[in-house]
Amino acid sequence: MAALTNPPTPDSAGRFIRWLSRRRTASATQLSPADIEGFRRAQALAFDCAQATAAEMRPGWTEGQTQAWMTTWLRGHGVKTWLHKPIVAFAARTLAPDAEWAPAKGEGLTLGDADVAILDCSPIVDGFTGDIAYTVSVGENPELRKAQDFLSDLRAQLPGHFADPQQAAGVFDWVTEQMSAAGYQNAVNGYVGHVLGHRVYRHGRLASAFPYFLPERPFGYMLSWHAPGFLLKIVSRLVLPEELGPFHTGPKTGIWAMEPHLRIGTFGAKFEELLVVEDGNAYWLDDKSQQRIEIPNTPTA
Repeated sequence: MAALTNPPTPDSAGRFIRWLSRRRTASATQLSPADIEGFRRAQALAFDCAQATAAEMRPGWTEGQTQAWMTTWLRGHGVKTWLHKPIVAFAARTLAPDAEWAPAKGEGLTLGDADVAILDCSPIVDGFTGDIAYTVSVGENPELRKAQDFLSDLRAQLPGHFADPQQAAGVFDWVTEQMSAAGYQNAVNGYVGHVLGHRVYRHGRLASAFPYFLPERPFGYMLSWHAPGFLLKIVSRLVLPEELGPFHTGPKTGIWAMEPHLRIGTFGAKFEELLVVEDGNAYWLDDKSQQRIEIPNTPTA
């Protein structure tokens, strides 16, 4: 089993995060109908990319090859940049080992028979971010299907928890409890910051078309695969109010990329999609995440 960090205890750092998360930033506002439609279009394109990739993939593909295929597909559909570079994880990397949820370096792992794969992409379309993740397997995988059924049920319940501010304040603990009761581990505890979700943004013309990313040196690998426009937005809004970790008790109004990620045994599974949160109401933009694709167990030529 890959290393899994437990949620941090509510020490002085946790209390500071709780205090800062209560800041109502410019993100914690109700979206206009035009903005909601813009995010819906961006998310639809992101799911189209993931599903087109899954339909093409075969055993023998590498993580690096798959990331490059997704990048080419998105650029071919008019995308200039994205919140983060495409992330592809096969087999053991779907477990999200501590601080390792990131694009594969080089070719990475090779897709094998019966492997689970996670495809994650976040195109910026006309300024709107569509950040999604999609889990598939090679051939039939009953354990993955069971995990996906659990995630679908969790997805159905999440809007109700966000619509109620009291429940929304404790949504991280609630998700962890649901996973534990079903025999799963909460894999986002292996993410930097234990991020269960994060706000996404509408970007201006420059950030929407800026195709460059920060160099790994001196900025480090994590910053190097995030778009500068996104980094500037989240830093200007104090980071912690924008990331839904175990201590986020602030307002949830706005739009969130929610990414519950579980793991069991030798694989992990997740979904990621956009949740609109209004005063007293919350809803997903569409149901494209619920379309399941099975990769044929036929090696690539």
